[in-house]
Amino acid sequence: MEKDVLVRKSSGLVRNISARDALILNVMFMAPTAIFVYGIWASVIYPGVDLPMTALLAIPLSIIVGLFYAIYSAAMPRSGGDYVWVSRVIHPAIGFMIKFLIFMVLLSVAGSYVPWLTQYALAPILSFNGLTEAAAFVASNEFTFFAAIIIYLAFAAIVSRGSKATSVALWILFALIFIGLIVYIATMLSIGQQGFIANFNAKSGMNYEKTMKAALDTGYPGKFLADATLLGLVFTFINFLGFNSSIYAAGEIKGVQKSQLIAIIGAVIIFGLITWAAYQVTYYGMGGMFIGSLSYLFATGDPGYTLPFTAGPFFGFLFQYATNNAALYTFVMICWSAMILGAILTYIAITVRLVFAWSFDRVVPTALSKIDSRFNSPYMALIVVTIVAIILQAAWIWTPLIQYFAYAVFGWMIVQIIAAISGIVFPYRRKDIFEKAPSIVRARVGPVPVLAILSVLTIIISLWLAYGSMSPALIGTINPATMTFTFGLFILALVIYGISAAYHRKVGLPLDLTFKEIPPE
Repeated sequence: MEKDVLVRKSSGLVRNISARDALILNVMFMAPTAIFVYGIWASVIYPGVDLPMTALLAIPLSIIVGLFYAIYSAAMPRSGGDYVWVSRVIHPAIGFMIKFLIFMVLLSVAGSYVPWLTQYALAPILSFNGLTEAAAFVASNEFTFFAAIIIYLAFAAIVSRGSKATSVALWILFALIFIGLIVYIATMLSIGQQGFIANFNAKSGMNYEKTMKAALDTGYPGKFLADATLLGLVFTFINFLGFNSSIYAAGEIKGVQKSQLIAIIGAVIIFGLITWAAYQVTYYGMGGMFIGSLSYLFATGDPGYTLPFTAGPFFGFLFQYATNNAALYTFVMICWSAMILGAILTYIAITVRLVFAWSFDRVVPTALSKIDSRFNSPYMALIVVTIVAIILQAAWIWTPLIQYFAYAVFGWMIVQIIAAISGIVFPYRRKDIFEKAPSIVRARVGPVPVLAILSVLTIIISLWLAYGSMSPALIGTINPATMTFTFGLFILALVIYGISAAYHRKVGLPLDLTFKEIPPE
């Protein structure tokens, strides 16, 4: 019967991802230095937030959730991650449902990141170098879409060469990010706050002290607040999402039990320290109260905000007031662009693994699980992901469709809660798998499995994040249409699964038989 149910007796994937490669996958998924943009958004949403403190507080919370995912992955170390766990422990339809939403969210976020490259990096570089017409051209929708096609095709070529090629590309991009961050930090430390103030006053058309006074006069608190910092912690924690992305490539990771712990916990610490350092040095060089004040004026539409940065006074934009050296500014922004490219590359690699896992279980056409014999990569799944990514990119640029992903974090937290619930019931519903799992999975505190304890803590943290992501301070008034769209993705996934299940019953291959065991290696 197994021969009839499974696509094949071996996944075709090769375990050639080391712990270090899995770690860099997680780090790049979180997009280190994306807080050059997110930091301003956090300051806008939570006036009085102490950004460096939120980074430090987010680390231990992420480690708790990370331990849950690392230990659970050791029980069923297959590509597809929590899709495999939930589909085997709760129900295959629920497993497909939660990962279909993540699939759509990741490719929509990739679509939002390409404009960051053209509009937040390349255009400012050209403008700083006096090429204003060229800057306007690369910031256009047409150029952005053209750039997206080139990026997606280039990344498809890399991913098609296997996980090792992807890891090499990610290490190169991370090296650029790290070097750029070091140069950014050195520049901010060398110029100091007085040097930044002098440049800002001379070049921006605004005045540093008047900016802070104007913000104070119109309602900005003028100091760091404990409540704003605790609320802002929700936003910073959201920046950490993806520290567990290596679970989706678990079928390709060597020594997965140890490697996942290193990759997930190590990624949390590295990303947290990078985030803290970037925030701290920005506060040192530009002034924490100044960042908050400028963000406040921008957010309230105050006429005192006259900077040419209509999207927001992001750190990368403000960095031009820290240096008069065009080559240095260009270099830092190019290195920052490596973060954008690295994040998109990880999203492509991970969504390919999801499609592969669905196909191997016959939920979607089995042709999508075909493996390239030379590079051991799921090339048919890659083709589908690339096409969907380009379509969503066009939708992001020219339609309002992607605006409906505004509640993506809320949906993500539902996914995380369902995964954690499966962790609680796993030792009892799938005792056959649990008792064969490594000792770290079967560990107990008294009669209670450690995995269950971590699952409960993950649910509590996820509920807090879900509430925080839907708070009026973060998203404004809740939009019923957008909420309907979010849950609509779950419903669409269930419909797709139902159609697939009906078809397989008709041809005599019931899908439920596929999910009796975990997929083969």
